[in-house]
Amino acid sequence: MIDLTELAGYPLKFDEETCGVSFDPGMRMPLYSTRELDALRPVLLDPHAEGPDVIYWMYRDCGWPADAALGSAHDLRYDISAFRSVTLGAEFMKTSGHYHPTIPGESVAFPEVYEVLHGEALYVMQTVDDYGASPEEVTVEDVIMVRVSAGQKIIMPPGYGHVTVNTLDTPLLMSNWVSNRFSSFYGSVEEARGFAWYVVNDGGKPSYLENKNYGRGVPAVRWAEVREVPELGLVWGEPMYQVCAEEPERFGFLNDPAAYEDEIWSNLELE
Repeated sequence: MIDLTELAGYPLKFDEETCGVSFDPGMRMPLYSTRELDALRPVLLDPHAEGPDVIYWMYRDCGWPADAALGSAHDLRYDISAFRSVTLGAEFMKTSGHYHPTIPGESVAFPEVYEVLHGEALYVMQTVDDYGASPEEVTVEDVIMVRVSAGQKIIMPPGYGHVTVNTLDTPLLMSNWVSNRFSSFYGSVEEARGFAWYVVNDGGKPSYLENKNYGRGVPAVRWAEVREVPELGLVWGEPMYQVCAEEPERFGFLNDPAAYEDEIWSNLELE
């Protein structure tokens, strides 16, 4: 078991062999669920790919009992997700991929912020003109890929759907803060059999294959690096859980992104 307490900001251990997560018994019991291979088949390049039954594990609404008010007073939720290191056919392990809805009465969608606790994540983000449209009719406007290492944080910008990919031979563990005012949208991603670009295993290294199901074509990938955003409490090595629990107003961008547009985009340095 790897002790991630210092990085997470609360007692946390992670078993690389089983992807098991161990919380302090004094913490709130999270809502637990899994994503099985069969549930991922609609978004895979090869829907008949073989692999383990469970691909990743999700622990929703984690935290200390004293921090439960973050949900009711600030409409925020803290989650943890653990991912295997596997390939699914030619693809590296990935999440289902989803979009966030537009905030009621506004023209901007809800963002989300992730922190890598163990391993390295490749985030694939894309924006489309209509996330409810069929793949033949939708226009993919932008695709950004970013690699994020343990201790770093990344904001999924408003309007960008996102997929998490693990291209390493070690499991991935990450956390997130997100608004609890909405549910994610998966439908159009499944219709297109995934995002605009597949991340495939090319002799142990990732390469990128265009998803031909998007009838109007897809744009080239733009690469970016993540940067600290102290104004939003996003500093490398400072536990994101702890920062939000102590100063939840710094995470107000998760429910009011329009007021923080410059700060949100300062998290990404596009190449």
